[in-house]
Amino acid sequence: MLMFSKKATEISTTQIVDKIESAVLDFVKPYGFKKHGRTLHRFVSGDISQVIHFQSGMSTKGMKGLLCVNVGIRIPECSERTFSPTKDKKYYQEYECTIRSRLGIVSGKQETWYDLRKKTDKIIKSIIDELDQYVLPAYEELNSRDAILTHRKDYPLLDNMHHLVALEECMIYGYLGNIEKAKELFEAYYKSAVDDYNDKMQNGMQYYLEKGNRIVYMGQVITAEKDGYITLRGANHAHIDYLDELAVSLDLR
Repeated sequence: MLMFSKKATEISTTQIVDKIESAVLDFVKPYGFKKHGRTLHRFVSGDISQVIHFQSGMSTKGMKGLLCVNVGIRIPECSERTFSPTKDKKYYQEYECTIRSRLGIVSGKQETWYDLRKKTDKIIKSIIDELDQYVLPAYEELNSRDAILTHRKDYPLLDNMHHLVALEECMIYGYLGNIEKAKELFEAYYKSAVDDYNDKMQNGMQYYLEKGNRIVYMGQVITAEKDGYITLRGANHAHIDYLDELAVSLDLR
């Protein structure tokens, strides 16, 4: 465990994160959030999860002593890919959400990794300020399926999975019993997936490499002879195969 020295007293990163999480919990508890390990969680509309998660950096990736805060919303049918989802847990994790982001990004900047060697009170204030200004208002707005259908696109910085919107709206309409609308949205999403696959097969996609760097893609090994963009040829059909299977399991075809 990484230890920091401060006035001859060693304080573990675990203790620092405990203090940060405790302060944030005090702030969001009036909104109905409860603590589960490193996750603060609440249910809205019965089974929709809203999550705040504290993630410590991995020492194996040179990130020890750093902390980020993930946020997310889980709509059961979108996560489980079924029109009849279950609510079988006291809480759900941020990685189970399909509307996901991270502090820093939600306010229009780069993702923030807080250096735990710096003043804890300043870190707490920064986290609470960003949650208060950008996350909680979105959570209060996106508090039901109807609200998510209407307003999800109003919060693009909260939604790094925005490319799945049509598919997830299909799942919500299916859950609500509007199968015709679900079919319409599914076929629109399916067509976009096929169009994207065909475009990559025909035109490839541009990827930036610095001189000497190498990339392996679809069986191709490419080493850059100079700085610049290269064209990667090929595409993976697995997502379309998955959608074909999903359509059958949902009785959409």
